[in-house]
Amino acid sequence: MTSAAIPEPAKDATEATDVSPNSKRVSPLAIILCVISAVAIALAAVSAYLYFGPDGTRDTAAIDQTRDEVAQASSDQAVAMFQYDYNNVDQQLHAATDGLTGDFQGTFTNLIESVIIPGAKEKSLTVQVVVQGAAVLDAEADSATTMLFLNQITTSSESPEAVASGSRVKMSLEKQDGRWLVNNVQPF
Repeated sequence: MTSAAIPEPAKDATEATDVSPNSKRVSPLAIILCVISAVAIALAAVSAYLYFGPDGTRDTAAIDQTRDEVAQASSDQAVAMFQYDYNNVDQQLHAATDGLTGDFQGTFTNLIESVIIPGAKEKSLTVQVVVQGAAVLDAEADSATTMLFLNQITTSSESPEAVASGSRVKMSLEKQDGRWLVNNVQPF
């Protein structure tokens, strides 16, 4: 008897690609998770850089000082713009224009000369303003926005008993020559 060689069975395509029984493939899900993790780390690094700045520190004292300055300037300017007595309304409201800037200064001057001053004199209006609260919505080195909560007490020849009312205004400011000046006021 001759021993005939028995041919080995043919390997199919899947067996041909296996190099060893212990080799593992990286799943697409693992790749996606790695990419998402890398993007998250990069975003965290960029956020930290933007928050702390290029020198790695955040000057919170300077930020707090700016916010305090803006809140005080907007409160003072709100009283200057909205509080007056009919006996000297001209001087009071024209003095308030010194704290305004840009087109808003012209608009406010026009309003007080054409409406507020004549009305105050005609009706003997006296308006007292108290700023109940000031919130800084945003503050940059040279621009800011605040929200003011005002209480106004008004008396007139038609209504000699004091009438109290509350209002909110949004005030935009910009810093010029070291001073915070108002460039817009909106009732809110």
